[in-house]
Amino acid sequence: MSREVKVKEGLVTDRRNGSVTVAVFDDLDCDDCDGTCGSSVDSFEVTARDPVGVDKGDRVEIEIHPRSFGKVASIVFGVPAAALMGGLGLGSLFSRIFWSGGYSVALQGATAGGLFLISLVGLVAYDRRLAATSSDRAEITELLERKCNLEIGSS
Repeated sequence: MSREVKVKEGLVTDRRNGSVTVAVFDDLDCDDCDGTCGSSVDSFEVTARDPVGVDKGDRVEIEIHPRSFGKVASIVFGVPAAALMGGLGLGSLFSRIFWSGGYSVALQGATAGGLFLISLVGLVAYDRRLAATSSDRAEITELLERKCNLEIGSS
């Protein structure tokens, strides 16, 4: 997987509080624009910093810095797995100390499930924090054309 900065072209779709939302197209070519090519081109949206000063409808060049796939994968898969295994161990300890009956396995499962759910709630909170700072990954580097006539389709 490449760790290179991606330079793409896109269309500014929204502007709020110093950051802009840009629809980034895989193959954007406004030279022969008839105002309908946005619906036939694959795109995704990204929130970016705007040091250039662009407006809605402007065609821009944007740099997107990649995230570390290994870090994301270890967080998404490792944290819940560690919580599940830790919950089983903690549940075994609690069942030996507090409850040595036929339902001691239920305490192990409940502890493991509880820690697993807590880890998922933590991951959702972490994801929201990352989404709030996602504009740190992308930055508009150049204004290519003012008020391009592209219509972004809802495909």
